[in-house]
Amino acid sequence: MTAKDVVLGTIALKPVERTPFALLLGGSWALGRQNLTFEAALKSPAEDVAAIIVEAYHAVGSDIVWAAPGSGNLIIQAFGGKLKFRQTGPPDVTDPVIKDPETLKNINMEQFKNDPLLLRVMEITKYILEKTADHCATGGSMWGPLTLAGLLYGVEPLMRDMRRNKPAVHAILDWTAWLYLAYVEDYVKNGVDIIAMGEPVASGDMISRGHFTEFLMPRLKKIYRALFGEGVKTCLHICGNTEDRLDLIAETGVDVVSLDYKVSLKKARDVFSGRIAFAGNVDPVSILRDGRAEAIEQTCRRCIEDAGTKGFILMPGCDISPSTPLENITTMMHGSTFNPQVKRVLSSHKSIISSN
Repeated sequence: MTAKDVVLGTIALKPVERTPFALLLGGSWALGRQNLTFEAALKSPAEDVAAIIVEAYHAVGSDIVWAAPGSGNLIIQAFGGKLKFRQTGPPDVTDPVIKDPETLKNINMEQFKNDPLLLRVMEITKYILEKTADHCATGGSMWGPLTLAGLLYGVEPLMRDMRRNKPAVHAILDWTAWLYLAYVEDYVKNGVDIIAMGEPVASGDMISRGHFTEFLMPRLKKIYRALFGEGVKTCLHICGNTEDRLDLIAETGVDVVSLDYKVSLKKARDVFSGRIAFAGNVDPVSILRDGRAEAIEQTCRRCIEDAGTKGFILMPGCDISPSTPLENITTMMHGSTFNPQVKRVLSSHKSIISSN
């Protein structure tokens, strides 16, 4: 089985020969291996950037290669928001676009499609797919509607209006749900296998189960119905503790859920088993970045034991730090399996690097 076969088989809840292992995004880490900032990458030849990203994923044996990861905030600039590029990591949003929900009426909803930075992201994506599509699963990503709303409007005003001005929040979320689908449409057309959604604002650390049900559930169901019709697999990642809404997530129509390290994989297995696939959830900082090899391997094996082997992908519990050592990630990959298949997987990835 190829890496793609293993990942897609796992998502489909079919028996596979090993537990798949993948990074969750990791764009800043991949670029940092070549001392390349996110801003510099967007100004570099797309094929060169694609080669850097692909080499990084293959170097650690990731079964999923994410196309241009970390580019979600660029869409805010396309609508007139301001970004601040950093030496490390993706750019920060410094100025929201929507000052008042009424201003939505004056925004050209199509203007992002010709944004030069977003066009560069899709150009990089095409080169990544050329290099990996035959053997690895490929994925594109974008912030979910609630997080996009927080970036466009401001998280504090959004939270306030969830209590004081619900119609305004529903209007914004209808717009950002449309925006999510409109953006990932190009990923689907380019042929990625998985579309990922990052929704940190939907965390149990930020909103209640009731607000999750009222504001986000209807949009998730709409989005996943639409993407199901496109034949692409879907992935949802929510940071923080989501144990009180795992049952709700299972009803959204998503194919695989990526869980933070705060979530019990035993509990997730009880909720998700036989319904949807799930992934996670090695602590990306205290274990993967700062831990010793023995602790990393023990944590990975415990994750697999807690999750069970069917429908589970071993991943970090969130995006990894750019300073995560390469050897720690390869140790995680070794810890993802109890059988000798791991040696064949790494050999396969090394041969792919050589051929490219």
